[in-house]
Amino acid sequence: MGQGEHNSAQRWEGLGDDALRLALHREPDHDLSPAEEALLGAASAEVQAAREALRQVTLSLGRLPRPPLPHSVAAAVLCDLTAARLLAPPPQPRSVADEVVGDLQLGRILAPPQPQRSVAPAVIADIAAARWLAPPPVPRPVADMVLTEMRLARQLTPPPQAHSVAAATLAEIVGTSVLTGLPRPPLPAPVASRVVARIVSAQAAQEAAPSALERTTAALGVQTSPQNSAPLLLVGALLVGVVLMTLSTAWPNLAVGAVVLRTLLEQVSPLAGVGLALVLLTSVLVAWKPVPVVRRAGAGAFALSAVLALPALYHVAGGDGGLSIGRSVTVSGPVSGNIIAIGGDVHLGEQAQVGGEVITLLGDVYQAPGAQVDGRVNALLGHAPGDRSALQTAPPTGLGLATAAAFRPVLGWLGAAAWPQVFVVLTGGALLLLFVAGLAPGLARRQRHAPMRTLALGVLMLALLIGPATVLGLAGLLAPALLALALTALLVATGLSVSLYDLGRALAHRVHLPVPDAVGALLGLSAFAASLSLPPLAFTLALVGGAWGAGTLLLTRLPR
Repeated sequence: MGQGEHNSAQRWEGLGDDALRLALHREPDHDLSPAEEALLGAASAEVQAAREALRQVTLSLGRLPRPPLPHSVAAAVLCDLTAARLLAPPPQPRSVADEVVGDLQLGRILAPPQPQRSVAPAVIADIAAARWLAPPPVPRPVADMVLTEMRLARQLTPPPQAHSVAAATLAEIVGTSVLTGLPRPPLPAPVASRVVARIVSAQAAQEAAPSALERTTAALGVQTSPQNSAPLLLVGALLVGVVLMTLSTAWPNLAVGAVVLRTLLEQVSPLAGVGLALVLLTSVLVAWKPVPVVRRAGAGAFALSAVLALPALYHVAGGDGGLSIGRSVTVSGPVSGNIIAIGGDVHLGEQAQVGGEVITLLGDVYQAPGAQVDGRVNALLGHAPGDRSALQTAPPTGLGLATAAAFRPVLGWLGAAAWPQVFVVLTGGALLLLFVAGLAPGLARRQRHAPMRTLALGVLMLALLIGPATVLGLAGLLAPALLALALTALLVATGLSVSLYDLGRALAHRVHLPVPDAVGALLGLSAFAASLSLPPLAFTLALVGGAWGAGTLLLTRLPR
């Protein structure tokens, strides 16, 4: 075979030059240039026979089946490595014989020396001597026994025998018989008139005599003048002037505020008004006379007023009745009721049709051409451009403008969705302060002992804060209104923390939880945070719990 390959090689070398051989090699790849195709076409017959043989060989090789591709052996290698790791013999343990021998030798060296002789007889002798030489028992005191015996002897001593009264009785009888025979002396004159006359004369002398202060002033030559009432009159006149000046300054705002207040009251159901009047009357009665009968009747009245007033209050506070707090309102279609925006503007589009009134507080009213308002446009502390018939008061200036700038963000915060979380944080902070100061347990006990009175006082406190704050805000006096609202929010948060702590601690004691004070505080705060998923429930808890706790704070400060 080696000879055949040698002859084939010699034959290929005899075919011609290198260009012809290169063209023959590239022909199976179909990559020939025109010059190379012309060169092959002009080749000799032997070259043409070689080309035909190569073509046949190429066709034969193309008909053969393709060999299968080699498969990956990575999985098999990984299995082999894993099996080798699992089947590897564990390392042989090292010998501990040397350590054991060292420990035995060290224990032998450190062992205490054996006594040369037994000490058991000496120990027995010492025990016997100690038993013989033990001190005698101390005699118990007999003072109690002696005292008891003396008391018994005193109680059991027979009383002294009564002496005979026969001699004294006989002497009295004899003396009486002797005295009856003598003439009776005349009765003394009554002394009552003389005593009365002496007392009257002494009082008259005391009134006539000058006092020590008068004698002193007379001696010093100082003339006393009658009491001067000018300062009291001056202060009273000053207070009356301040009140009149405030009323005259805020009278336009009060007029518009009365309209706003009337419109707000129209949003509330008459049953809610009955419930509010009932809760105020009940609170006054329970706080004035907290007797058991009044407390029992007050519990039912509070429950009835809550059923009547709380749904309507939540309806208004939630903005369902056309009330918007801290947000601007855009109306582009028909609205059947009133539009009220506190701390925001009202934009009436061309297709806006309002069936009631449009009222803004700290905001403006913008009307597009074609907007219709059946009622009146009221802009309290704002403008209503283009509407001459609108009832409007000028925006605040100076200090009032700065107060309004601080008041509008507060209203925006109230209208935002994050205020419940902020209120929970405020309540938790108040609870933490009361707990750290050690006041929470005492407040909880006070609330539990007088629940009806604390609730009544809390309702009255909230009414005394919210009522003036509303009137001041509608009158344009924003600084005192903002202060009153801040105090109300702080009072409600603090009172709610007291109520939540009391409720949580009672629950912790009922189920026998460890550390009921701390765990109860966490339970109450967690329960209120969970109630935020149901806004009506959270609103009721905040209002009732805040009033209850606020009354507890006030009752703790009052004398019992």
